[in-house]
Amino acid sequence: MRFRVLLLALVLTAAVRSAAADEAKPIEPGPWKFGTNVGLNLAQSAFSSNWSGGDRGSIVWVLNSQSSAERQISKSFDWANQLNLAYGETEQQQTGTTAGELRWQSPDKTTDLLSLQSTGRWTLGGSADPYAAFSAESQFRDQTDPRGTIPLNPVKLKESAGLARVLFKTDSSQAVTRIGFALRQTLARAFTDTAGRDERSFSTNDGGIEWQTNVQQPLLRAKVLYKAQLLAYQPLFYSKANQLEQVDAALRAASPGRESISNFWKVVTVDFQNNFAAQITKSFGVSLAAEWTYEKFDEAALVDPTLAASADPATQAAYAAQVDKNVRKAGQFREVLALAFTYRLF
Repeated sequence: MRFRVLLLALVLTAAVRSAAADEAKPIEPGPWKFGTNVGLNLAQSAFSSNWSGGDRGSIVWVLNSQSSAERQISKSFDWANQLNLAYGETEQQQTGTTAGELRWQSPDKTTDLLSLQSTGRWTLGGSADPYAAFSAESQFRDQTDPRGTIPLNPVKLKESAGLARVLFKTDSSQAVTRIGFALRQTLARAFTDTAGRDERSFSTNDGGIEWQTNVQQPLLRAKVLYKAQLLAYQPLFYSKANQLEQVDAALRAASPGRESISNFWKVVTVDFQNNFAAQITKSFGVSLAAEWTYEKFDEAALVDPTLAASADPATQAAYAAQVDKNVRKAGQFREVLALAFTYRLF
């Protein structure tokens, strides 16, 4: 923890000194600056059942869009918004019940994202600017539970406020770092029975310190646009902390060798996103997205001591599996490389 705090302090100190070294330029109000990229990635193949190579056909598609809107509304207030949407599926041929038969299986989700960020920053001309921000994140279809699919689950909301510093800003590039206090709400649904028919809604709250840095920079003579976001969040309180201790005790009583998870919510959450977009022609482009995230305990878990201590072994086992899918001891990595037909609206 001391290392993390020291690292944050060094980064923020270096940022403030670097920005202070530059002469402050007056900020003038202006019109909205819009940006929208829409991309569709498609791949298809099919084979007859007697194909000598034994190959299987597939259909892969991903539709995504990245939209931004920013305006210096007055000399003392800047408002920036970002909306990211993505969804994709993969469908493959598989061997049917009849010998030599090939059938198309049900499509599997491969990409799913709904993300909105809105930040208001008071540009007062000091070494740091006060800010207030709101974000919402979800997915179109939650398929993490084998018992069934839940649409738009979970919904994660966050409100934050603190101080922000612009490291650099031009017409096409900028870097902003900020640190403040954040409140988060998680609205989720989960199955409580073994058959996946009983669905329960619940909510949790937590708060802590967040540090976030956003960078946008054209590369290779503006042929490639690079966007990055680094977020670190240290929870300080969690509304289900006491219930989680009870759940942990009940599950470990049923399985003595089980590792304790009651303090996992206290671990720092880190998310590092990198996006590269190159427009080869007006309608054809290449995009690369890479993300590394570490969240040891996801607050979207249903924390219910009654289910954890259920006298029915099947119910208790199903609940333990539901809790475990929200525990991730290692970092998660996602990489998507797409050669896609794209259209830049603005």
